[in-house]
Amino acid sequence: MVADPEHRVATRWFVRGPRAPHPARGVVGLSAHALALRRAFDASFAAPSRDAEQAGALVLAIRAGSQSYAVRLSDIDGVHECRKIVPLPGSPPGLRGITGIRGRLFAVHALASLLGLPEPRERPRWLLLAGGDAPIALSVTAIEACLEVSPADLVPAEGDGEGFVRELVTIAGQTRGVLVLEPLVELAKTRAGERHEGAP
Repeated sequence: MVADPEHRVATRWFVRGPRAPHPARGVVGLSAHALALRRAFDASFAAPSRDAEQAGALVLAIRAGSQSYAVRLSDIDGVHECRKIVPLPGSPPGLRGITGIRGRLFAVHALASLLGLPEPRERPRWLLLAGGDAPIALSVTAIEACLEVSPADLVPAEGDGEGFVRELVTIAGQTRGVLVLEPLVELAKTRAGERHEGAP
């Protein structure tokens, strides 16, 4: 079940946990893509529960740099439109700076850089809020779709020594790696820690 038949959806604001104020009530100019993905998220919460064997996995189809990936929706705390990033002097590669989201500061790391890919020159449009206590957001080039895939569509990946991709999924005829965010977040923390230790 694809949330957007054109596979081009994105959201300004989605946060897990206590329900946030409805975005459309306080946001002017929310795009049609934002509304489409927000409806998909809302539908995922409203859908009746099913047995684990029958329930599919909700995933986001994303791009990091020029590469296509997927992320399990359960592995992130939210998706946010990237409005403004304040650069930090002496930042390590991939650390774009900090941004404020709902009164909280997040360190913004380029997902492409963490994956060892060339970092896009353009300002990122979308942020994935990493799960856990660390205030880390991962910038992505694009969010292409929010969809449900069956467990049979997720197959184990082989040959990823870094452990960033442990599953593969085929979306619209294209095979993508399903990213595991935990090791990426740990890498972001390590890079930030090295920057802090090396600062004068």
